Amino acid sequence: MADSIIITTSKGREKLAKASVGAITLPAITQIGFGTGGHNIGTGEPTQPDPAATVVPGEVVKKDIESYTFPIATTVSILGILDQSEGNGHSISAYGLYDSAGDLIVLMHTVPSPKTAETRFERSINNAF
Repeated sequence: MADSIIITTSKGREKLAKASVGAITLPAITQIGFGTGGHNIGTGEPTQPDPAATVVPGEVVKKDIESYTFPIATTVSILGILDQSEGNGHSISAYGLYDSAGDLIVLMHTVPSPKTAETRFERSINNAF
């Protein structure tokens, strides 16, 4: 099975559809959430993200994104960081991108990674169009 599974949420798809005809202006992606609910407890494998999700499963930290790049013209890579003092004692396996309106737009589930005070997580999420 894959090490990660990423989806655009139903809300994200709705916003993209409306923006494609000028009915709305897309709010910018501004925050990333880190959570514990993205894997099967028994196997450690990532579970299929729920397109109807409105929050990152088991969210323990939500913070502003660090930066973004465009590795290719149709993909934005968004970076979020958990510093040594954040999220300790949790196994992080769910990540999500929120827009400035507070809506969860992209959700990614991965194999769990234990977070300790000795570790700094840098997670890039690629949003391809």
